[in-house]
Amino acid sequence: MAWAAEFEGIAPVGLDGLAAARTLAVQDALENAALFNGAQVTSLSVKQQGQWGETTKVSGTPQGDYQLLREWQSNGFIHVVVNIAPPAAPVSKANTPTQRPANTARCDLDDLRRKVLISYFWIEHPAQTQDLDRFPEGIQIELVRQLYDSQQFLPQRAPGVAVFDVLPQFVDPLLQPERVRALAQQYSVQFIVGGIVRDTSMLGERYTLAYGSDLRPYEKKSVASLPILNFAQVGVKAVPAARRFDLDLFVFDGVSGALVNRHRIAGKANGEVVQDLGSALGTAGFAATDYGRLVNDKLKEASRLVAQDLSCIPFSAKITRVEKNSVYIDAGYTSNLRPGDTLQVYRISPTAMPVDSANFAPTTRLGMPEQKGGTFTVQQVQPLFAMGRIDGLKVEPGDYVRFVGSERNND
Repeated sequence: MAWAAEFEGIAPVGLDGLAAARTLAVQDALENAALFNGAQVTSLSVKQQGQWGETTKVSGTPQGDYQLLREWQSNGFIHVVVNIAPPAAPVSKANTPTQRPANTARCDLDDLRRKVLISYFWIEHPAQTQDLDRFPEGIQIELVRQLYDSQQFLPQRAPGVAVFDVLPQFVDPLLQPERVRALAQQYSVQFIVGGIVRDTSMLGERYTLAYGSDLRPYEKKSVASLPILNFAQVGVKAVPAARRFDLDLFVFDGVSGALVNRHRIAGKANGEVVQDLGSALGTAGFAATDYGRLVNDKLKEASRLVAQDLSCIPFSAKITRVEKNSVYIDAGYTSNLRPGDTLQVYRISPTAMPVDSANFAPTTRLGMPEQKGGTFTVQQVQPLFAMGRIDGLKVEPGDYVRFVGSERNND
């Protein structure tokens, strides 16, 4: 395909001055070049209360370097013409393995990375984890690593902060939607993941020769009564033969506080199942044992389940600052936002009442009602935030922008 070299862009000269308008005009020219040279525009619409709203995602062909050839002003607008060099030839990915976890369901809504908080994981029977150094923290760290590698999420962890309480008299945790929403706001995330490790118990015994005083938790040793062998502390050591890993995983929506899904993940390892205290979860020493491989495999399964639960929920971010005609949101380049993307604005009214379930219990509330309030168009992007303009109603910090899904057609 032949490349066109010169493209025109246009932008209004507003209160921010000529330099800001020139930058927007150049961005407009680059977007025009992307569209001309093979970009894809994903446009999704939604109908709510008789009104249509639309969001768009521009996925352009990568551009080369550009040079500003000329500019002029007319009727309050600045026009620019830029010369764009063709991009470098793309690197073939035919033999490059995908980084997305296998068997992960993925909707065609967008390619935006959602923010997820990994909260503290409760241990139901702490006495079973004497040899598992910093086990709850290790689970958090490993899930953060797995979700980040999936290229679908921007995860972080909350050390020592749980999304729910576990009470001795209840089998299930005490869910608190308001606590979920408060944590999501505190850590600026869209979703929260938490869990309970139900069982890490040992099963059976196997016997090995033992030398010296090497003895780990849950192991028992018998020393031979012969003088020479007794002096060398040679004996037989009884060690556990198998071990369970049983995890309850909970996935929450941070905007509404609702429970999205819960999963039981369980398995059993045979062989080397007692851990050295110096080999915590996440280390090479832990992964080299039979039990370490089981736990790592089950956490990979957990990350796949989280991806399945959340990848079809529309991306959202929060408005953090409003200055004249500029609006800032807490998502940027690392979330795959690009100039030209448009998102719908939603607001939870301060006077809105939660939508209760049929039993009116606070722990089973369904969420918060929202109002649609205009369209946000991305103009500038930095790694962790983006700046743009609002078309429609006036917005405030704390409002949300969302890449909406297409209207469902049941015909």
